[in-house]
Amino acid sequence: MNKATVKNYISTQLGTEAPITITPLKGGASNLTFRVTAGEQHLILRTSPPGTKAKGAHNMEREFQWLKALKPSYDLCPEPLFLCQDSSVFERDFYAMQPIEGLIIRQNLPEAFNPTQAPDLCRSLITNHFQLHQCDGQGLHHFDKGRGYIKRQIDGWITRYLKVRPAHDKAQKVMDWLEKNMPEDNRDYCPIHNDFKFDNVVFDSSKTEKPQIIGVLDWELATVGDPLMDLGCSLAYWIQSDDNDMLKQCAMMPTHLPEMMSRDELVHYYCDLAGIQLDDYRFYYVYGLFRLAVIAQQIFFRYENGQNPNPAFATLGAIRDLMIQQATQQLK
Repeated sequence: MNKATVKNYISTQLGTEAPITITPLKGGASNLTFRVTAGEQHLILRTSPPGTKAKGAHNMEREFQWLKALKPSYDLCPEPLFLCQDSSVFERDFYAMQPIEGLIIRQNLPEAFNPTQAPDLCRSLITNHFQLHQCDGQGLHHFDKGRGYIKRQIDGWITRYLKVRPAHDKAQKVMDWLEKNMPEDNRDYCPIHNDFKFDNVVFDSSKTEKPQIIGVLDWELATVGDPLMDLGCSLAYWIQSDDNDMLKQCAMMPTHLPEMMSRDELVHYYCDLAGIQLDDYRFYYVYGLFRLAVIAQQIFFRYENGQNPNPAFATLGAIRDLMIQQATQQLK
């Protein structure tokens, strides 16, 4: 992103003559994120990765328009600033948004929090996820494809997987089970994030004694759909204290700490907030695991084919297999 054309474009958009500094941010394995500094001004840039992409994936215009439409009813999403689709500026679309500064929980619990606060952190995460599902979604109508969301998701993720299917595939049983066990599609649709987890939310760093979320990031996969499918996506990342050691080794967040909620507790807390009963959430969890396996395989496929040779992606094949194994175990 450190091209003169990009910096000139940003200077024009910001109306500044201050030197532009663009620094890549670590974290995330999908879209690329950069911090921009122009004198006293700061913003965040998002763009897609290079290489072959699944149809509809990494759509910067869609993500930008989603944020513009959602911001009035869900203030925790970032403020979008401008979208660039001029290939003479940069070979791929990118957009800018206001940064949200605070604490993000990644693999380890930040020192500002202690393990005894784990239940409060979990409750804050789930409460804010539920609140997103309560948004009226005005302005998001063109993202709503109508009834049939569950089937579209199962069909869509299976199709994406088959396009990048590994030579030694172990997912057929999971795909068959998902196709045969789809629940009735009768819930009210709402705005959903599809990647709602600790490392995509920002906590207030000035109020660590009482955890408070002040921002939600990474809206690439957001849409209008079934809230329990959204919950299933979150469950797939939720590695708990009694999971096997292999799963714990690939944990992206410290949800496996003994003080954290279990998946059962997470689901029950959400259902209490929503006033619903969900005796068996296996379908949503298996869906979330399979979807995560597909995403891992899509990125690993680009890595294997030299399109994105980031060494950090070398382990994604093993993570794909772990997700498939965990999903298969739920079918028994």
